[in-house]
Amino acid sequence: MLDSNAVGKEYEPFTFEVDRCKIKELCLAIGDNNPLFFDKNFAKKEGYKDTPVSLTFATLMNFWGYPEIWTKMKEIGIDAKKLLHAGEEYEYFEPIYPGDIIKGFVTVESLRSSDTMDIATFKTTFSRDGKTVLIAHMKIVVILGA
Repeated sequence: MLDSNAVGKEYEPFTFEVDRCKIKELCLAIGDNNPLFFDKNFAKKEGYKDTPVSLTFATLMNFWGYPEIWTKMKEIGIDAKKLLHAGEEYEYFEPIYPGDIIKGFVTVESLRSSDTMDIATFKTTFSRDGKTVLIAHMKIVVILGA
């Protein structure tokens, strides 16, 4: 049973330093061979100051920067062994680059339950130097009775 009192709860912030190798590793893992993420000179020719992070990098920052999310999920009634990933949404306000120190703020955005499944959405606001650069929403589904 999900703890509906957790909606709106903000967890302790975390800090993540963007590493050029992590940008490349993620792109290699997902098969994205866009030179924008690998070649600094190419990125500069495209108008960036360096190789930016790829669009799905927020998920990497969440799980590498805040591994406590698994414990927090359990505390509100989510069984991670029955978890299915239902979606991600990203809203970028500024590019994120290697060397950036990013602060993440995770909030339980919504929780819904039915007889067959629980649905939870987490919002992470990422900031650099106190300014929001990215907002990410992660939706998960937990199959009940499985």
